[in-house]
Amino acid sequence: MPVFHFEKATPGDALQVALIMAEAVGDDIMERTIANGGRIPETDKERMEKLCQVALREDTLYSYLHCTLVRTADGQTAGGLIAYPGDDYIQRRTTTFDIVRDLIQFDTEKMDAEVQPHEFYLDSMAVWPQYRRQGIARKLMQHGIALGKEAKRPVTLACAPDNTGAHRLYTSLGFHDAGKLFIFGEDYIRMELPF
Repeated sequence: MPVFHFEKATPGDALQVALIMAEAVGDDIMERTIANGGRIPETDKERMEKLCQVALREDTLYSYLHCTLVRTADGQTAGGLIAYPGDDYIQRRTTTFDIVRDLIQFDTEKMDAEVQPHEFYLDSMAVWPQYRRQGIARKLMQHGIALGKEAKRPVTLACAPDNTGAHRLYTSLGFHDAGKLFIFGEDYIRMELPF
C-alpha cells in the first residue's frame, strides 16, 4: 500500500483545490481531466479558471489556506479536504459566490448558513479516483476532526441524503444527524460532532 502524507495547500495547488471544490458538488471534471491525460478539457477551462481564482484568494470559503492535501511519497496529489472555522462565513461566502456567480444554478440568497461562527466546518473532500478505497477519505476526516478539536469547536458538515456511503463513514467517526440544511438548491443532512 502506498505511503501518504498531509500537506497544507499553497497557491501553487490552486488547481487541486479547484478540483476538490468541483468534485464535492458532484461535477465529474476530475474524471474528465484524468481521462484527458491530466489536462483540463477545453470545455472545462473557463469554469476551472474561475474556481482557481476562488482557490487563490485568501478571503473565500475555498481558499488554499483552508485546504489540506494528501500526497503520495512521490508528490502526487491523492485527495484533499477543505475545512475552516465559521468566523466570517457569510462574508467569505458572498465573496466566493460573487466570483462564480455565472456558474451558479441556484439562488444563493435562499441558502442556509452551512456553519455557525462557533463551529468548525468540514466543507469539501475529494479523493482522486485512482486512490479511492485505500482509507484516504477516513484519514482526511480524522484530520479535519483533529483540526476542529484543536480549535476547541464542534465539528460540522453537510451530507447529501442520497450519499449513504459518506453518511455511514461520518456516523462511524462519531457524527450524528443534527437537522437539515438547504444549500446549493437542495436539502442536505446537517451532521455534528460535539466538542
